[in-house]
Amino acid sequence: MEGDLWSMTAQQMRQLVKNREVSRVELVRAHLDRIEKTNSKINAVVELRAEQALAEASAADENHSSRSGLALDGIPLSIKDHYDVAGMKHTEGLPALAEVRSPADEVVIQRLKAAGAIIIGKTNQPDLQIRWNTVSHLYGTTKNPRDLTKTAGGSSGGDAAAVAAGMAPIGLGLDYGGSIRVPATFCGIYGLRPSAGRTPKVATLPPFDSPPTVDMMSCIGPLARCVEDLWLAYETVAGAHPGDPASIPIPVTRPVAGAARPRIARMVDQTGAKVQPEVLAQLDETARILREAGYEVVDAAIPNARRAPEVWAELIGTELMEAGMPVFGDKLGESNRQHIEALFGVYNLGSESRKYIQAFEERRKIMREAALWMEEYPLVLCPVAGMPTPDLDFDHFLDREQTLNLFDHMRNIPWVNLLGIPSVALPNGIQIVGRRFQEAQALEAAAQVERVIGTASVARL
Repeated sequence: MEGDLWSMTAQQMRQLVKNREVSRVELVRAHLDRIEKTNSKINAVVELRAEQALAEASAADENHSSRSGLALDGIPLSIKDHYDVAGMKHTEGLPALAEVRSPADEVVIQRLKAAGAIIIGKTNQPDLQIRWNTVSHLYGTTKNPRDLTKTAGGSSGGDAAAVAAGMAPIGLGLDYGGSIRVPATFCGIYGLRPSAGRTPKVATLPPFDSPPTVDMMSCIGPLARCVEDLWLAYETVAGAHPGDPASIPIPVTRPVAGAARPRIARMVDQTGAKVQPEVLAQLDETARILREAGYEVVDAAIPNARRAPEVWAELIGTELMEAGMPVFGDKLGESNRQHIEALFGVYNLGSESRKYIQAFEERRKIMREAALWMEEYPLVLCPVAGMPTPDLDFDHFLDREQTLNLFDHMRNIPWVNLLGIPSVALPNGIQIVGRRFQEAQALEAAAQVERVIGTASVARL
């Protein structure tokens, strides 16, 4: 049976462990074997934790009776390089940090372990997570397990590729500008970007100081092959922590049975996004599925739709170019450095603080108007990227015009970060966006779609 374990969902694995049909050691070993057989093809996992994982699994098997009710009991997980796991490297993809090791687990890792999860390895990411492609100066490029000529997306591309390839049923990413949603949809799996403040960011070894927008626009979230596995991980890591003053103590709730279906706005290109026909076809099919599930789906767009992604780029671009690049620019790989300068240099507001403050004021206005609008349209259905999964080098050394064209294909992504609201990425390239702290509504709609398109399959490498 062990040979098939890596293709199961976490909830299926948990049930087998609970019934003592499979040991935790068998689960871990099956996934380690899968990594050994397939990782050389895609370069998803960059550091293994094999001995520790097997030891933890063995100890858990010996104490089976004391682990009743643990949400992730015995489940092997992959973790993005960005997170602190005690004794493991924390490189952010940079050769300058190649030998840096985390002294302790950060909060979300502590929570996963407390829920019974077993960390088996860390996965690849682009330098400092700033890219929609996973190209690491230290570890190289991650390939898409469904097509080795295609990108895995970024910045959580290593995790998305690992989950899609059956190396782990669940991964943990971070979404600052699509870094969960882009790789999830490019690799054909599910991903949840929760509301800002839902999951605490308390690193034990942050490589560099974080700018203000990290607290406001980024969030830790899971990637998985089914919606229920997103729930298992999300419920585990969510919740306020005193170490992160931006985390908010609001309880996570599941959907209420029999609740009325919220109205859905179908949005295509009102953000200025370029959307290719293949993606539009998936959007229309997803809208059809949701209508048949009892949702009202109408064409509508958030206020300030075109301006929202630009304000996101202005705020992040100014922080990166004025404060970030002088500190870490020389540590980046040439391809990553050029990508940042080409994209965010366009939107850099310069060193004059007044323009930066005005951009924050505009953000507040956009947030307020969007929140009021979403009282009428609690869910938004729109593409993630405007194109199907692109080639491995789709963002390499682009000139200014090509860079802006790429951004135009991604305009349906960053407005979600600007507003700090949740979104579920589907394997078909579409996302379901919800109101702030209403993850349950977005996940329930995603579950309705999953009933038709199915659980994501494991790539047969």
